[in-house]
Amino acid sequence: MRNRLFAGSCAAVMALAISNASLADIDGAYDHADIPRVAGSSIVYFDRTEFDRVTIPTGPYDGDAVESSQTLEGEVLSLSYTFENPDISTLQIKRNYIQALEERGFDLLYTASGDELSTGAGRSFFVHGTEIFSRGTRGCCRLATRTSNRDLRYLAARSADGTVLAGIATFNARRVDGPAVLMTVVTAEEMDTQMDHQPLTVGDMEAGLIDEGRVAVQDILFEFDSARILPESSQALSTVAELMQQLPDMKLLVVGHTDNAGSYHYNLSLSVERANSVVSYLTGQHGVSDDRLQAAGAGMMAPIATNRTEQGRTLNRRVELVEMQR
Repeated sequence: MRNRLFAGSCAAVMALAISNASLADIDGAYDHADIPRVAGSSIVYFDRTEFDRVTIPTGPYDGDAVESSQTLEGEVLSLSYTFENPDISTLQIKRNYIQALEERGFDLLYTASGDELSTGAGRSFFVHGTEIFSRGTRGCCRLATRTSNRDLRYLAARSADGTVLAGIATFNARRVDGPAVLMTVVTAEEMDTQMDHQPLTVGDMEAGLIDEGRVAVQDILFEFDSARILPESSQALSTVAELMQQLPDMKLLVVGHTDNAGSYHYNLSLSVERANSVVSYLTGQHGVSDDRLQAAGAGMMAPIATNRTEQGRTLNRRVELVEMQR
């Protein structure tokens, strides 16, 4: 599952900061939990792949291949940042990342700049030696044309427990006022090859509504970053319709929930849109009277699991049925 997004001077910045409130992040974008951003930067490109195998260079490019590398499988985040202060240097940015990563227990696997990386002041390394930055350069942040202007710097780091692997490049970019950062981060996870739960039956749903006044339906699924219902949701939606048929006096609040990726307002809006999609499906495909259903959204406000893991975020992305007064 992938989410790909694009964005159409005074004091120097000398400290890294984690902040939920950013300057102008594109909708749905967020920092990796273990790697803070440089203060004064904003995300202008974001791509998330739920599971992939990625190789991060840990050595220079000799024209044929990089000297060394490390590979990890798991969730992949690719991000591009630009800066409010165009006078910040790529050296400042790189040293801030190094300091922050070391403080968080990361091991530096490789750090180099310009001609240390490859010919062309690092251009060959950046363009031919690795594919980890290719996605970000499509939306923004291509290397400066003149060799003398690029000031390309790179570092690779891995967390102490080996579960997070990152490659970070900072450089002066074309059509960008100041430097840019391109980053790829892999967080180790095993691929989920089987369902963690059995689909709910009508009896399960009724029991949940009777015992707790609500029931979470995990099998109503949507396209990523969208309110479009996926075809594999049909069985769960048919079960909800059957429940409504067997209990003709029941009225339900259909509540959409999201994980915490993205802004508060973005997730709240998405959760309402998804709830409306469910109501429309039940009324349109199954003939449930629309006066028995009410759509609502809770966004990220009511998690049932941690948002720090993919498994937890998956559980939090759900639709809940809440019994309304008859």
